[in-house]
Amino acid sequence: GQAFTAALPPRVVLFGMAHVPLQTLQALAALAAHCQVLLAVPNPCRYHWADTIAGRDLLRQQRHRHPLRGARDLAALPLDAMHAHAHPLLAAWGRQGRDFVRQLDAFDDAQAAQQRFALPRIDLFDEGAGHTLLQQVQAHIRDLLPLAEHPAQQVPADDLSIVFHSAHSAQREVEILHDQLLALLAAPPGGAHSTALQPRDIVVMVPEINRFAPAIRAVFGQPARSDARYIPFDITDLQERGNHPVLLAVEWLLRLPQQRCGLSALRDLLDVPALANRFGLAAEDLPRLALWADGAGIRWGLDGAQRAVLGLDACGEQNTWLFGLRRMLLGYAVGDGNPVHSIQPYAEVGGLEAALAGCLAALVDALLQWRSLALQPANPLQWAQHCRALLDAFFRPTTERERLTLSALQDALQAWLSACDAAGFADAVPLSVAREAWLTGVDAPGLNHPFQAGGVTFCTLLPMRAVPFEVVCLLGMNDGDYPRSSPRSDFDLMGQPGQARPGDRLRRDDDRQLMLEALLSARRVLSISWAGRSARDNSLQPPSVLVSQLRDYLQAGWAGDVLGPRTTEHPLQPFSRRYFEQAGAPIAGAPAPAGQPLFTHAREWRAAFAATAAPAQPLPVFAADPARPLTVAALARFLKNPVRAFFRARLDVVFQDAAGPPQDDEAFALDGLTGRTLLDEVLQGVVLQWRAGQGAAVAATSSAAAAPAEAAVQPRPADLAAQVAGQVQRLVRAGRLPLAEAGRRTAQELHSTALPMLQRWLAQHAAHPVAAAPLLLRVALVDLPPPDAATSAAAAEAPIHLDDWLDGLQSATADSLQGSHPTWLQLQPSALWDAKKKQLRADRLVDAWVRCVVTSASASAAATPVHGLIVARDVTLHLPPLPRRQAQAALRDLLQAWHAGMDQPLPLPCRTGLALVSGASDVASVYQGAAFARGGPGEVVDPCLARLYPDFEALTADGQFSVLAERLLAPLAAWAARHISVALTQDGAQDGTGDGTPANAEGTP
Repeated sequence: GQAFTAALPPRVVLFGMAHVPLQTLQALAALAAHCQVLLAVPNPCRYHWADTIAGRDLLRQQRHRHPLRGARDLAALPLDAMHAHAHPLLAAWGRQGRDFVRQLDAFDDAQAAQQRFALPRIDLFDEGAGHTLLQQVQAHIRDLLPLAEHPAQQVPADDLSIVFHSAHSAQREVEILHDQLLALLAAPPGGAHSTALQPRDIVVMVPEINRFAPAIRAVFGQPARSDARYIPFDITDLQERGNHPVLLAVEWLLRLPQQRCGLSALRDLLDVPALANRFGLAAEDLPRLALWADGAGIRWGLDGAQRAVLGLDACGEQNTWLFGLRRMLLGYAVGDGNPVHSIQPYAEVGGLEAALAGCLAALVDALLQWRSLALQPANPLQWAQHCRALLDAFFRPTTERERLTLSALQDALQAWLSACDAAGFADAVPLSVAREAWLTGVDAPGLNHPFQAGGVTFCTLLPMRAVPFEVVCLLGMNDGDYPRSSPRSDFDLMGQPGQARPGDRLRRDDDRQLMLEALLSARRVLSISWAGRSARDNSLQPPSVLVSQLRDYLQAGWAGDVLGPRTTEHPLQPFSRRYFEQAGAPIAGAPAPAGQPLFTHAREWRAAFAATAAPAQPLPVFAADPARPLTVAALARFLKNPVRAFFRARLDVVFQDAAGPPQDDEAFALDGLTGRTLLDEVLQGVVLQWRAGQGAAVAATSSAAAAPAEAAVQPRPADLAAQVAGQVQRLVRAGRLPLAEAGRRTAQELHSTALPMLQRWLAQHAAHPVAAAPLLLRVALVDLPPPDAATSAAAAEAPIHLDDWLDGLQSATADSLQGSHPTWLQLQPSALWDAKKKQLRADRLVDAWVRCVVTSASASAAATPVHGLIVARDVTLHLPPLPRRQAQAALRDLLQAWHAGMDQPLPLPCRTGLALVSGASDVASVYQGAAFARGGPGEVVDPCLARLYPDFEALTADGQFSVLAERLLAPLAAWAARHISVALTQDGAQDGTGDGTPANAEGTP
């Protein structure tokens, strides 16, 4: 009875609502006593249809606004007979709409309203029977026509008003949609449609827009605006906070106190154009900067202080951004010089690109300053100042969208300040509170988020989307994804049995109502797609139960095959040959075509198909180039992996592992390859220091009497240990070892491994102190004695020349008449002795074997036999020269195999072949790998071998493997077992030689 405080409007219109809560209806009914209230409600049926659904007793009333179809009260019929009198889709999908219409009947007397306002009609329905299949379905729903009364009529073959597409993934659904929309937009107007279709006439609805948004941008955003295939589009219902790069970067910065600041995180941050532009970085600069950051040892953390805030102060500053940045700047200043204040220079930074290090320094400095501000609580006004300074310090827009996003951030910040002022709130709050208040305001609904923006509208299946569109497309209609399921809470009384009331909301009923609205709102075409096959194994996957109900209804309500011509199964890939084969040309192994002919507007794939469709040209016969003779290293690479050598030399194909994700974690332990690499760096660093010191000593004593050779090459033990420790500390300063105690243990292990190796190597060098002249290795295949006439003819047809130099030779004395022989010395960081099998690992001696074969077979070796010495982690090997005839025979086989391997790949993986010739019990496991194998993965992991020989059966199919292994690798295995003198280190089981002779007299140092 109280008076209104403000004047009421003369009319209130509620438009397009498919459901209104009961409390709202009661309020509108009370308001109707004072002003006119109009409800424009979409109703799928012109007749009273509330009694067609189970639960009708809840809504049974004496008054209903719509007439009964055929004057028959369906409430008097039993439910098991309802299928003969009700429309199946209304009965399956219309519960929510039924409840709402019946609630309106309780509040509104249609006849009284019509007499009061003198309205000729209150409920407006079209009267057309429908020409297309889509229009006929809508007319049957409008007229509440049961299946038994459907006219048995054929659907014309060219009637594609309802179509179904089965794909393999969401990405493929969007790709198919793009091609279908291009065809629809290109179709000329005709028939019942007098106007051409425009992009604004199309709506695409999906169950979850966040899942489809990346695929939509990738497909619809790929063509340039000047491309005829470009379709303007807009994605609604998408929260910009989790999708726009600028907002992602802002949210990351607002979480900086809790971030680890890993290498990948800051690389992703620099991928935001507005942020990179603020620090003067272009897109082409980022790969170089990322390479430097990884090489400088950056892993995570801004500095040691930030790690301390996270409770990880024990990690120190190693591998932080400040650590790597100091290395970069010092490397630019001094190059590969001495460390300064325990900072190891990173010498890769230099030249005109060195300014990138300065840009990175500015970014790290800005992050450190922002972190100091973000750690302290502040009141809203202070946070507003800090946040505005944050936007100014980190962002400079490059596009209009970025400018609008930054403007929206400013507006949301001002709106939060206004709300705090209105509430009188000025207390200090942490950054987490300010962050949520600020970013939540960016996603607040407003007039700046239009539903239709002029192009194809992509949106989520939500209420109020039943706007008439010419084309309605439903994507992602998979079983389990739609209707969408929502978990029921235990305290939800509406979900309890027997507690449901008319008007109660249920997610599954909402989705059924949305499906009904989508079907009725399409004017020209309804397109439905789902992932009908698994992308993993191509197995069938059912569509949503709602799609199945629609398909069953179509098949039962019309004559003939309705679904077949309107259902298209698409291939897994957009570049499938099925898209480009001529009509009627069958493809072997392809399923029978269904639905409409496949087509695509992706001309890039068409060009690729045309290129692959051309007949392959045979590889020309290999002819050795006399201007590019073979080298010892190339021959050794061939023997290690003939297939890889063929791919590289003849096809110019190098399979490289894809660049993995950035390393955000420091090393906790060294794997085998990394450990050998670091050990080799320590060894080579000490050797270079020793050679430099030896050269300085020789220069100082050049005018004096020569000192004994042993004194010139033998450093003091304390000096050698200090040099090894210096090289290990160089790795520590570079951040290449683990942190804290693990790093100290690793450094100690490197020191304890490298020092004995260097002592043994220097002892061998002291025994051979005189540098010998390099040896020319020149061998022609025609000069090697053939075993038979056939081989001689083959050699004459293949003029193969090996031309190389063997340098780094040492000898015991300068006088060859005293029995001294040149010897090459090698320091090898890997282990060569298999303690379990009590034999050498022949697969790690391929380089030494090829070098011994070539030097022993060359003409110069006849007068000067060359020996070899290898100092490894666990053994010292003495390699005597091979007998000349044996070496020439082995080299002839190698050269002929190399020539044949350049014409076609030879199936000869090295480790597998050595296992075969050595009589191993399970050769297949060496190639394929075995479960719980201690020897590492099989050789098939090599991409070249895996491409041609995916398993051991394919490797041995033609019988060449065993023949080649016996011919090329059996001599290597015999040489490693019987011709090499082995001296084990103190970790070995014994000292001895491969053929049972006594160990070296000098033993192991």
